[in-house]
Amino acid sequence: MIVSEIDLMLDETGQPVLLASGAEATVMGIDSFLQDIRLEAVTAEGECFFDPEYGWSVLDFLHKELGEMEKLQIKTRITEKLKKRTEINQHSIQAEAVQEADDVIRIHVEFKIKNEDVSYQLNLEASGAEVKILD
Repeated sequence: MIVSEIDLMLDETGQPVLLASGAEATVMGIDSFLQDIRLEAVTAEGECFFDPEYGWSVLDFLHKELGEMEKLQIKTRITEKLKKRTEINQHSIQAEAVQEADDVIRIHVEFKIKNEDVSYQLNLEASGAEVKILD
């Protein structure tokens, strides 16, 4: 259940955010849930020791020509990963990948939480040897 999730708040580099008191800031509820999706998006499968299936492995598609088959593979991989999260409306999941100059892949993901009408969006950029969140 999303409402009960709590985690350390992470900055854009994945490091814990510290409060003025020196304590770590936390996120809860939907913010924690969305943070976890962002973390999974930039993680490769096998990197997370406690869940070897965690991660979207977007870097698998770098340094290749991104044809229709590869775009479908990206969309399918992301859709299947998000479908594992029971809180997400499976029919709302959309993912689109575009290859730009200099071997950069941009991915747009959109989904809704079950029984909500709010769309959540995530934009990724894969280039070189890293995946970045653009939001």
